[in-house]
Amino acid sequence: MNHRVPSSRAVGLGRVKPQAPGNRTILCNDRQANLPLRFTGNSISTTKYNFFTFLPKGLFEQFRRVANLYFLTISIFSTTPISPVSPITNVLPLSMVLLLSLIKEAFEDWKRFQNDMIINNNTVDVLQDKEWVSIPWKKLQVGDIVKVKQDGFIPADLLFLASTNVDGVCYIETANLDGETNLKIRKALEKTWYYLTPEKASEFKGEIKCEQPNNSLYTFTGNLIIQDQTLPLSPNQLLLRGCSLRNTGHIVGVVVFTGHETKVMMNAMNVPSKRSTLERKLDKLILALFATLFVMCFIGAVGSAIFVNKKYFYLHLESSSEEEGMSQFNPRNRFLVFLLTMFTFITLYSTIIPISLYVSIEMIKFIQSTRFINNDLHMYHYETDTPALARTSNLNEELGQVEYIFSDKTGTLTRNLMEFFKCSIGGEVYGNGVTETEKGIAQRRGIKLEENISPNAVRERGFNFDDARLMGGAWRNEPNPDSCKEFFRCLAICHTVLPEGDEFPDKIRYQAASPDESALVIAAKNFGFFFYRRTPTMIYIRESHAEKMGKIQDQSYEILNVLEFNSTRKRQSVVCRYPDGRLVLYSKGADNVIFERLADSSNDIKKVTSEHLEQFGSAGLRTLCLAYKELHQDVYESWNEKFIHAKSSLIDREKKLDEVAELIENDLILIGSTAIEDKLQDGVPACIDILQRAGIKIWVLTGDKIETAINIAYACNLINNEMKQFIISSETDAIREVEDKGDQVEIARFIKEEVMKELKKCLEEVQSYFSSLSRPKLALVIDGKCLMYALDPSLRVMLLNLSLNCHAVVCCRVSPLQKAQVTTLVKKGARKITLGIGDGANDVSMIQAAHVGVGISGMEGMQAVMASDFAIAQFRYLADLLLVHGRWSYLRICQVVMYFFYKNLTFTLTQFWFNFQTGFSGQRFYDDWFQSLYNVIFTALPVIIVGLFDKDVSASLSMKYPELYMEGIKNVFFKWRVVAIRAFLSVYQSLILFYFVSSSSLSAKDSAGKIFGLWDVSTMAFTCVVVTVNLRLILFSNSITRGHYISVGGSILGWFIFAFLYSGIRTRYDKQENVYFVIYVLMSTVYFYITLILVPVSALFCDFLYHGVQRWFFPYDYQIIQELHRHENDDSGRNQLVEIGSQLTPDEERSDNISQLPRSISKHTGFAFDSPGYESFFASQLGVHAPQKPWDVARRASMRSKPKIEKK
Repeated sequence: MNHRVPSSRAVGLGRVKPQAPGNRTILCNDRQANLPLRFTGNSISTTKYNFFTFLPKGLFEQFRRVANLYFLTISIFSTTPISPVSPITNVLPLSMVLLLSLIKEAFEDWKRFQNDMIINNNTVDVLQDKEWVSIPWKKLQVGDIVKVKQDGFIPADLLFLASTNVDGVCYIETANLDGETNLKIRKALEKTWYYLTPEKASEFKGEIKCEQPNNSLYTFTGNLIIQDQTLPLSPNQLLLRGCSLRNTGHIVGVVVFTGHETKVMMNAMNVPSKRSTLERKLDKLILALFATLFVMCFIGAVGSAIFVNKKYFYLHLESSSEEEGMSQFNPRNRFLVFLLTMFTFITLYSTIIPISLYVSIEMIKFIQSTRFINNDLHMYHYETDTPALARTSNLNEELGQVEYIFSDKTGTLTRNLMEFFKCSIGGEVYGNGVTETEKGIAQRRGIKLEENISPNAVRERGFNFDDARLMGGAWRNEPNPDSCKEFFRCLAICHTVLPEGDEFPDKIRYQAASPDESALVIAAKNFGFFFYRRTPTMIYIRESHAEKMGKIQDQSYEILNVLEFNSTRKRQSVVCRYPDGRLVLYSKGADNVIFERLADSSNDIKKVTSEHLEQFGSAGLRTLCLAYKELHQDVYESWNEKFIHAKSSLIDREKKLDEVAELIENDLILIGSTAIEDKLQDGVPACIDILQRAGIKIWVLTGDKIETAINIAYACNLINNEMKQFIISSETDAIREVEDKGDQVEIARFIKEEVMKELKKCLEEVQSYFSSLSRPKLALVIDGKCLMYALDPSLRVMLLNLSLNCHAVVCCRVSPLQKAQVTTLVKKGARKITLGIGDGANDVSMIQAAHVGVGISGMEGMQAVMASDFAIAQFRYLADLLLVHGRWSYLRICQVVMYFFYKNLTFTLTQFWFNFQTGFSGQRFYDDWFQSLYNVIFTALPVIIVGLFDKDVSASLSMKYPELYMEGIKNVFFKWRVVAIRAFLSVYQSLILFYFVSSSSLSAKDSAGKIFGLWDVSTMAFTCVVVTVNLRLILFSNSITRGHYISVGGSILGWFIFAFLYSGIRTRYDKQENVYFVIYVLMSTVYFYITLILVPVSALFCDFLYHGVQRWFFPYDYQIIQELHRHENDDSGRNQLVEIGSQLTPDEERSDNISQLPRSISKHTGFAFDSPGYESFFASQLGVHAPQKPWDVARRASMRSKPKIEKK
């Protein structure tokens, strides 16, 4: 708990590339003048390698792995005279591993190269000698004038000059950049509208001074110098590479940035590389094997140094010490003997390190991702035709160990399909509907809400409003008709929405940057203020009943300035000119931002509207406040000069624009507020419930108001009335009083002290709850302003301690950076495995900061998906992703790692015991080819089958009993205790395999009456090893498929086929003449078959006994489930969770639940034992206290469950 992390963590979309000092100067339509500047070409390359770098760079990448580097060192040692084995023993497996890895790298890079070639050879029209000439994209240069046709892609970052549309506008789709399919408008400077034809365009001779290339997609600063005029450039004049042109005949533009300097290419970075927690623990296991190897070599080296002695004169150690290869046994220099023998044993025991482990795991993970996760129909969203997508296979098992989920709200828990639901105008609330959240609150209180829906209510996507007082012009009869009119005009004017289609209310479509914007414009249309056309400077609205009842007239409003929305401003404003010349500023934004800028005359309506906003928030609605202000011509012209000057600035343009906006966005008159409903996604409450039962804690990080967030948390079962809630909010009277004084230093000091007091108070309450008998679940709610101070290094530990003791946490009004900071706080401070899930660009930092990032392909584009590790279409699919695929992957990878550890240790220990019989001379026990192919052929396939298909329980049972997931959170299958048990069993088996075979062979004879030699014994031992390790795999698999039988049988058969061929073929180049005909001699004796049966059975007996005792007396949770459902078919269907309710008294309910606990046993291959005490397990899952009794073991051991008889 006392770990400290930095107070902030900058997490970007990719590698942030700082802008180079100075500005870029481009001479338009003049290639020769631009040549000395050496701008980057437009050809792109996304490959990792080229023809010359593939081998050195590829090998470098492979040898960054410790295991590969180790085997390279061993391979080098094996070429020296001190090596007891042939170099082929280590070179062959290393070469096969490297070959497979390099082939995979080459295949992936070849695909990238082919995609690059297709893109680079796309053609575009370039102006040359007063005519359009088609050339490949890769030949474009900075300063070229190009023409892009409708539906064509922008080949480079272009300065937009002219368009076939009126008023120099064009429409672009940015789906390739951010996934958003809504059209965006771009407007050329009026001075360049006429450079549309090749003749006119050839006359264009301008100079562009702009920023250096950077990766900011939404900013651009620069100036165009043309005809001695300096014109400011903004993102509205920049067309980014990769965008497509829509609803426009063609456009003409000047190339500004090319190739890898374009903004999209500077953002096209890989998601930050993540390694799973299990993989990092695997590194520690490999280090433990290195330590074991060192101990074994040290024992052998010490033994060799002791063994060499003059009393063994008949070995001629001293006389032969001068001969090559024998100096390591010189009795006169025992230290040299120790050193050289140490290196000998390092080479001999090298098989203890599983070289094929990483390749096998990579292969298993890749198939798990592409074959299972991507093709799971239970995570396929039919409405949007969106399957689940594993964007990386590195983190499959991490999905099975997640303890904390950090979730966005809008678009993640909710649908992000905004509907205009209610509003407040002039202090009056309009709208009679009942939200899902209100229904949920009423249900919890036992109240039945009746929703009276008017039969004449208008229903449209984005509009779910029911109140006759505002419909059909009835608003003119309200006490505040002027406020209503300003409210509707603000909705119709203050936006950046683009209309599409016919100019009729029932046929028009709106392209908006967000669903909220679209819902507000649709609301204005239904209220009688129909926005139907837009140009860069004008908005056209068909107003009904505005002047008098029944009158419909078209009005045009000139848009003079647009002060755009951003995450800092949290508001949007538009300065427009009415047809009568009147100047009005309309503004909409978050309530706290608008309230700060109101005139004193709005205090009364501000108070009433605040109460309405609280009502809306309690109903789970998203709110915005609307305000306006009339401007005098002189005041506006003075301000506009400052605005133009700020807009022309090349340095800190955004900051200066925000400062200028502050000058006019003040003394506003409050009109009212809007309330938009964003309904919960299907299945969210059930999904959150099942995840919480699985031991996962869920935090919601949202930018919404605290009331809205709390009620959404109630609606989705994250918080309930039984929880004790801690609320830390900046909306207190004491904080408001200090804020009213305006002293920023004092405000910061005071809020920090208040937050510290609240944290201490909450922690004291937590301690008191833990010491009490009734320990209620706790929930923490904190807003962004308090969170900013709570994340201070001095308070961070207190926040972490409080948060980790809470069952649920809701953070409101948080920024994207704060989302990442909170995630990092738990990830690094608590060292817990975290998952971030969101659907928008504001969630990217959180997704990348978490151990596992999940993106939802929703309504806010695809930026979250593109930055994620896994992508799903709905939040409810997270249960399947974690509880089924995550848990299976974790269990399978653990089994694979442990099996590799077991089989390599067992094999190497037989060689180790042999050296006790050879005076620690380093004599090899096995043939070089046996040792080489043991890992890569004879035991390779079965473990891959287990990693792909082994299943402890079915998918439906995984969802029915989510508590099984806790085994992954606790990491019960990859603890050092498990490793120690496997090591003990390996030692036991290796002793049986070596000593049983070597001892029994002393009296064995072949058919000719000769006793067995070394190679006969070693071949027999190797056969027993191959059979034993393969049978052990199939004996204790949780489920056995046809693949298990084929792989295990094939591996054993493969060994015999190899042995027959290898022992039966002899050439003059064959140095292994000792194994010639060995297998034939062995198989001609009865000894071979008796040994082949008895030795594996004896070796596996201890495993069998251990697993029997463990399954009877210390069963894992999944083993209890296996026993309960033994006779049930392993169906792949997912059963819905059954809510268990009872009207009985607590004692009666407990007795009834215990009596109804399942008593049946399941049909599941490989389950050898019945499990005692499972009633206690299931009772705990149902919330019933039923401790296991001492006699349960004996009682269960003596019981026999009757199989179910199918009814005919």
